[in-house]
Amino acid sequence: MTRTRRNRVRWRLIRAVLAGLLVATGVGLGAFNDWWVALFFGIPLVFVGIAVSPRPSRVSELPEFRRANSPDAPQVEVEALTRSSLTAEDLQPTMVAATINPPDDTAYRARWITSMTKGNFQSLTDSPFTTLPPDALPPREQTETPEFDDQPGRWAVVYPVVTLLAAGALLFGVADGWDVEGPSLSGFDSAVDAGEQEDDENGPTLADRHRRLMDAIVEHEGPQAPRNVVSLRYNLGSSSDQAIVVDPATGRTTSISAWDEDSNETRTSAFDRQISFDAAAINTDVLGSIKAPMESAVRTYSPGAELTAVRIERSGPNEPVIITGSVDGGEDTSRDFEVQARPDGTVADFFDPADFQKSFQLARDQLVAARVSLNAPVIEEFIIQGTAEGVSPVSASDIQNSGGVLVRYRIGDRGGEVAVAPGHFPTADTPSGRYRAEGFRFDRISAELFDRVRADLMKRASVPEYDRDAVIVEVERNRVDEDQPFVIAVKLFNTDDAEGLYTLDGDFIKMGLN
Repeated sequence: MTRTRRNRVRWRLIRAVLAGLLVATGVGLGAFNDWWVALFFGIPLVFVGIAVSPRPSRVSELPEFRRANSPDAPQVEVEALTRSSLTAEDLQPTMVAATINPPDDTAYRARWITSMTKGNFQSLTDSPFTTLPPDALPPREQTETPEFDDQPGRWAVVYPVVTLLAAGALLFGVADGWDVEGPSLSGFDSAVDAGEQEDDENGPTLADRHRRLMDAIVEHEGPQAPRNVVSLRYNLGSSSDQAIVVDPATGRTTSISAWDEDSNETRTSAFDRQISFDAAAINTDVLGSIKAPMESAVRTYSPGAELTAVRIERSGPNEPVIITGSVDGGEDTSRDFEVQARPDGTVADFFDPADFQKSFQLARDQLVAARVSLNAPVIEEFIIQGTAEGVSPVSASDIQNSGGVLVRYRIGDRGGEVAVAPGHFPTADTPSGRYRAEGFRFDRISAELFDRVRADLMKRASVPEYDRDAVIVEVERNRVDEDQPFVIAVKLFNTDDAEGLYTLDGDFIKMGLN
């Protein structure tokens, strides 16, 4: 028995035991208490138990056919397909005869029965070449020839027996102890929470949705289509996901939507073929595990953060493929956030720009990586924009919508900028435009200096302590006094007139920014 089969059997045994416990609890409460206890507690529990119990069918014990998405997956050449279509359901038992070509191993022929959709059946009929995950490969040595009459198999009978045994053990074990004084609110809440948890676990994971969408791409556009994907989008608030696929021969762009047990395709506006990527190279297991670290990154800032959507795409030609998660900040903030990850599972650092120590360290690291001297007068502008409620950008920049850290510099006739936004990987750019020859040294300023001028402005403008992070600090050119070529402009939001100018030594110049 393969690991996948063992996991499926283990999970169904757990469901069978849980179903028996729920049915027994419902019967016990209804039989030994008033009618309203049976109506509001007993009957619903019995129905829930029946709903979660595993039911035998012709495909319940068969592994579902799924393609592998990794480039090193075993290659399979299908020689024959026999579909047992006794009903009109999409999933049907299908006999597969094929030659298996494991990597770095001898090829072998095998025959097995799998649960296959109509789309996969038609796709393999049109093109007999596919790939399988290593844990889904049939055994090299088969002691018996599989037959359709072997299904659903003995395990389909074992599950109902387990349910009955669990129900009987609990029902007769408690005996007369089912009599209760009244409805228990805590017990009711526990039952509801257990039902919600069961529903969540039964729902498709991000990995499942990725496999389903990849299958839909192959079904509608052919086996080579996953290598020409422009965008993959997963809306976790609904059951529908979308892929944009481009035909490299014609430039035609197709939108493919997949949802529970169905999918469709429509023509869509043209996309740049240069931003397409090989979706088969996206590791399904990595994508399936990306939700927790993305939410965890934001929860250090907003405890109620939840991942609501995921998109996978390039930002431009020759740019790396990035997995971007949209995160709802929860009740603690009205803002939404983005967290990026690479296909290898590396998640970008989410930080609070108002933590000047962290922001300065990130800026310093990026300048060093860009080979910008920290003690040369080459810095033209330095901005830290917080992400707290109420902060709005005071100038246009790459971080104006996200907050973060931005440094613009010039070395000779070469100008550039580096930016780090919370939840995003650092970016470096060489924007067009004219640059002045003079600048200031990055080591002339520090996190301690910024903390000092913020504290001074908070005192002068009577800013409450809880708004200290609603801040933007910008080292910019002095447009008023040529004796001070650069000044520190500080603005604190949510308080009227909480803005001021300071020298690079931290001395107060005046209130206001003009």
